Amino acid sequence: MATVRKLVSDVRAMHKLLSTDALITDRAIASELKNNTILLVKRETNLRRLWSTDTLFTTIPCLELEQVPITECCDFVDDCTIARTKLKLPRISEGNYQYLIQGVWSINAMGGMGKKLKEITINRYINLLKLPIIKKESYYWIVNGYLYVSDPLLKAIRIAALFEEDVTNEVMYPDNGCGDCKPTDEEWCKNPLDKEFALPGYLEKQVLELTSKKLLETYFEVDTDLTDDGIDGQAPNSPKNR
Repeated sequence: MATVRKLVSDVRAMHKLLSTDALITDRAIASELKNNTILLVKRETNLRRLWSTDTLFTTIPCLELEQVPITECCDFVDDCTIARTKLKLPRISEGNYQYLIQGVWSINAMGGMGKKLKEITINRYINLLKLPIIKKESYYWIVNGYLYVSDPLLKAIRIAALFEEDVTNEVMYPDNGCGDCKPTDEEWCKNPLDKEFALPGYLEKQVLELTSKKLLETYFEVDTDLTDDGIDGQAPNSPKNR
């Protein structure tokens, strides 16, 4: 899998304007790469593709939970309690049908992955509570950036999802003894540009072309019409804001 730095370099190499312009930072290019990747991945997942890949979704190995009253996340009046992540989640992408979450699992006593939880909306869960049945399944839902779990005794969960925001070291490697999450010094201090970029290979060319096109339109007065090779032969007008 290519690093962010490699893809940024590939974008710059597509056009001389981008390779020589100091105002277009690596951070700006990386941000545009991510935006276009999320756009195309949403298109694919809406078509029921990519859900089984092990390279697209980021796994947070351990998120600690705490008990809270169910009234914290809804207007339902009841004495029952549920569990909620102590930390807010980074923003998760949403498709046409659901959050782009590959899975949420409980963490067993040995720190390993336990049972997979079922996704549900809070309204559907409230309807279940009103039914005279025994609730054997464990469910999860997201409200205001927190993940809630129907089992109030659950201590921690593992989640694999497509995050639109960077997962910070504090979230990825919690300092609470939660699972085996200790990073190496290299992982903790790694430059974001040197991290692997979650992008399916067959989408890479499209992402690079979309990124280059958007940057040219943003920083230069260029009407972009990319060829199959991702090359724009049109001459630019005067740069913007120079």
